[in-house]
Amino acid sequence: MKRGKGLRLGVIGVGSMGKNYARLIADLPGAKLAGVSDSNQQTASEVAAQYHSTAYPDYQQMLPEVDAVCIVTPAQTHFEIASACLNLGKHVLLEKPFTGSTKLATDLLALSKEKGITLSASFLERFNPAFARLMKLIKGEKIHGIDIQRFSPFPERITDTDVVFDMMIHDLDLLSQITSEEIEDIKVEGEKVRSNSLDRVVATFTHKLGTISRVNANRVYTDRVRKITITTEKQLIDADLLNRQIYIRDFSVLQPSTVPVKEVNQLGAQLLNFIKAIKENVPPMITASDAIKALTLAEEVERLC
Repeated sequence: MKRGKGLRLGVIGVGSMGKNYARLIADLPGAKLAGVSDSNQQTASEVAAQYHSTAYPDYQQMLPEVDAVCIVTPAQTHFEIASACLNLGKHVLLEKPFTGSTKLATDLLALSKEKGITLSASFLERFNPAFARLMKLIKGEKIHGIDIQRFSPFPERITDTDVVFDMMIHDLDLLSQITSEEIEDIKVEGEKVRSNSLDRVVATFTHKLGTISRVNANRVYTDRVRKITITTEKQLIDADLLNRQIYIRDFSVLQPSTVPVKEVNQLGAQLLNFIKAIKENVPPMITASDAIKALTLAEEVERLC
């Protein structure tokens, strides 16, 4: 395990998202893109050549050459690949939805603890600057209502998961950050539209102290929407995660105001956090335990659909 300069990172799965990982790692300070692997050997070779790295037809051939891996493969492969990497002492950053179940996620967490290595979950919205600003704005506020919307046109590339594990999982993670208030009741509506899995799901959570949270995920919408609206005792805050803007309507003021948000590359910030966690031997910003919380809610939402 290397904790020094020039951490060797490998990317397993270089489809549309994996290519972004490779591109950013190649330019990150304190890291080296030591290899890429994909079931499509031509794609792996092209990405490796573009970023002056090495392509491996089998990810297991790459593992001796890396200190850590980013796993960006289809969701159903996550547990098997992550387990193999952890068993060989490789630090792992695992794309959402992390695994297909809390049971498998718990097994990975136990394995990472046994090996004493870093296991982080990739929930990019945590690094969204609009969300970070929102969290500062609501600190100390009494929250009455939370409304989260995540809409997209149908993703033809997604064939192995439903809208809960494909999209809503992000917002279930964000919800756990916005409020730690215990959930007493969940009501869910969902339907299949373009696939054999759930394409639209609305989940309403009633919390112990009276807060109502609504999470709406739709992957058959005409446009892309990523919004969080929070109602507090004093104000209503709209956070547009897609356009990275925040609007506040103070109940004592007629004119709404806009809050400036700094530009941040979310994936780059996540990768830097992952590298820091490894080098400094500290927990990453998003842990396997965080993923388990989101997965637990996701499974309950699916069960009630």
